[in-house]
Amino acid sequence: MIRENALTTDEYRWSIGDVEIAGPLVLGPMAGFTSPALRILCRRAGAHLVYSEMVAAQGIKHRNRKTFALLRTFDQEQPVAVQIFGGDPEIMADAVPFVEKAGAAIIDINMGCPVPKVLRSEGGAALMYDAERAVAIAAAVAERATVPVTCKIRAGVILGDSSYLDLALRLQDAGVAAVAIHGRTVKQGYCGDADHAHTKALVQALDIPVIASGDVFSPKLPASIIDDTGCAGVMIARGAVGRPWIFSQAKDVLAGREPSADPAPGTRMGIALCQAQMMALEIDEARAVHKMRAHLAWYTKGLPGGKRLRGAFNTIQSLGDMRGLMHDYVDYLAAKDVEPPPERAK
Repeated sequence: MIRENALTTDEYRWSIGDVEIAGPLVLGPMAGFTSPALRILCRRAGAHLVYSEMVAAQGIKHRNRKTFALLRTFDQEQPVAVQIFGGDPEIMADAVPFVEKAGAAIIDINMGCPVPKVLRSEGGAALMYDAERAVAIAAAVAERATVPVTCKIRAGVILGDSSYLDLALRLQDAGVAAVAIHGRTVKQGYCGDADHAHTKALVQALDIPVIASGDVFSPKLPASIIDDTGCAGVMIARGAVGRPWIFSQAKDVLAGREPSADPAPGTRMGIALCQAQMMALEIDEARAVHKMRAHLAWYTKGLPGGKRLRGAFNTIQSLGDMRGLMHDYVDYLAAKDVEPPPERAK
């Protein structure tokens, strides 16, 4: 179905503080997934803004080597928002110079992660329970920063809780330049469905841009969410893992076209290999191959023989192993003539 009210590229432009964003498509932050390699692939595919994995302010304070590795950014992915988390306003503010030095165009404060480890740090979604501390952290970070500061929150603590609206207003007053909202409550975690009615309510309440987040797995959804809520941006997170081309497809829909087809299996393997090679350049080959196993599980989803292929990928030890297995798989499909024509994106 062709979108009748498609807007021009210029009409989708917006800004977070003084950072201009060319369009509404945003790669959301995901621990263990949104490394520079995936961020660069998604920017190439059409993402207009990308977020890093969340980075612990405590780790920055203690000069933790692994934490500093998560701060790394590259010119090819700009503009990039680096997300930090923690529960102490002073420690969060002290992290700002390190985040800016790493190349962050935007600093994002995680106020929505419901994972127990993050909650124990009094950061993430723990701040949804403590508005005073959340606002104090936002104010401290915004005061120290020379780049725009944003926050990512949830749609309250429990269903029916509208306290997120008051919190967002106070964050705006504290100097936050944009707010992203995940359409589930803290108690829901990742169960149930994201409700973007909360996004619309936030858009109506705030004077700063709002970014929608949650359950964006179809390239047709960003346009629909923008139409329904009036938000400035839409985050695609898990929907982009093993599928960075979803941004290109979403851009098709925004332009009033049918989304392009998913890449054929051989092309998917090539994109996955490109990601692995970039990861190996950033870290070392052994760690890159190990980390890629989780991504490859998504790249192979829905492919002929995908289950067997995933099992084989879990045994690889090097880029050479990965490349060889990919070539063998593509040759197998060609020999068996079982490679189906790519399906239209849904």
